[in-house]
Amino acid sequence: MATWDDGYVTDVVYTHASYREMTPLWLATTALLLGHRPPDLSRPFRYADLGCGHGLTATIVAATCPHAEVWGFDFNPAHIENARRLAEAAGLANLHFKEASFAELAERPPLDPGSFDFVVSHGVASWISVENRGCLTGLIGQWLRPGGLAYLSYNVATGWASMQPVRALMLMLMRSRQERSDQAAAGLMDYLETLKEAKAGFLTANPIAGQRLTEIRKHDPRYLAHEFLNADWHPLMFADVAAAMQDAKCSYIGSATLTENLDAVSLPPGMTALVTEATDPVLRETLRDFGLAKGFRRDVFRRGLLPVPVPEQVRLIDGIELVWSGRQPEDPIKLTTPIGEVQGIPEIYTPMMARLMAGNCTVGEIRQDPALARRPVTDVLQAVVLLIAGGYAQPALPEAVQVLGRASVARLNAAIGEVNADGGNIALLAGATTGSEVAADPLETLLVREKLSGRPMEIDGLTDRVLAALTRAGRSVQRDGKPITDFAESRAMVRGSLVGIIGQRLSVLARLGAVPA
Repeated sequence: MATWDDGYVTDVVYTHASYREMTPLWLATTALLLGHRPPDLSRPFRYADLGCGHGLTATIVAATCPHAEVWGFDFNPAHIENARRLAEAAGLANLHFKEASFAELAERPPLDPGSFDFVVSHGVASWISVENRGCLTGLIGQWLRPGGLAYLSYNVATGWASMQPVRALMLMLMRSRQERSDQAAAGLMDYLETLKEAKAGFLTANPIAGQRLTEIRKHDPRYLAHEFLNADWHPLMFADVAAAMQDAKCSYIGSATLTENLDAVSLPPGMTALVTEATDPVLRETLRDFGLAKGFRRDVFRRGLLPVPVPEQVRLIDGIELVWSGRQPEDPIKLTTPIGEVQGIPEIYTPMMARLMAGNCTVGEIRQDPALARRPVTDVLQAVVLLIAGGYAQPALPEAVQVLGRASVARLNAAIGEVNADGGNIALLAGATTGSEVAADPLETLLVREKLSGRPMEIDGLTDRVLAALTRAGRSVQRDGKPITDFAESRAMVRGSLVGIIGQRLSVLARLGAVPA
């Protein structure tokens, strides 16, 4: 008999996470870099997250863009309840969460068709039935306005083919256990490890599967349960996704993983000619997937192709404001790409990083730097893309939007600190400058909570309040992974950590807009 969950894991909630690639600013920047005019973020816009989970990305979008109307949809009532609690605590009146399946949404759309500027769905398409996937792409086609952007991420068959039998075995083993799915997942990983140690012929003949098992073993059991223990698990081919999106009048424009749009750093040397010679765009993307044994795609689609004239594109790109993320560059700077680690040319990257670290600047200002002015435009723009993709720089929202979002971002970050003081584990803050998440450990979120409260930041009183919050949350102070039992030692460690955060990290958080300057 069919059940409301369609075989999807619901006995344990999904992990809390947010993804920069799903945010309006990241998608708009990606579209512009690829030569397509993006929605204007300085004006009111509508944003929908299909399969939003706990809604952290949608919540950050709503806080950083209070002039936008933001919707999050998920069929799991526990996820929607949790999402609404945080939204209400942050006072985000422009954020709406609705519990509904894709089939229900197709029958009863919440707003007028064609009214959304952005429709996103992360990590859903490969974990639902064929019928539900049809509903998902159909909704994107119904909701997205002309010129709007869609984001769809999914597992790719080229990277997961050898895991199909392993996943089937995991499902069989789980059904023989009477445990909650996250508990079963942890036990299954132990069982699969014994298969590796026993040199099971399948794993020996398919070393990539063995490598996958080593990688996924590091993840939270809740993540493993939602990743592998659903009734449906379908790594997809790009051609099938592109065809479904084409039926929805949405055309592929590129990857939200920015490095994958640069052939020089995203293809094995032997594959470059094959990809370049392919005239069919679907074949070209499929060859990319084969070349990298790609396991995950972050595709960006546009409803209607209307490329921006090159002079206008360069002008708009020159107007992109960049902010330093706080990541310290190595000498020479190193960048992670799909084909491995590459080193940046010092004559380009050193002056660029110096300019970024000195203060926010536009791409045009970087290009006019005396050390870069004679460089070809393509070289400088490629370096900009790699710095953004590598986490050294981030695009900034329009100044007026940043100002508008400061109050709501402060409320959200205070609410995140309060959730963590109550035992939660949200390892991020919102950045009013970047319109995205800012990675933050629990101690940093508690410090930000204190700063936003207006209480004195005198170090000893601050230490006592943060230590009390850690105790309230059930967290122990640890050294080398072991709890410290002596109170004075715990207090000294917390105090030292807070001094370090205030002296180094707080200025970065202010630059990113997570706390007031």
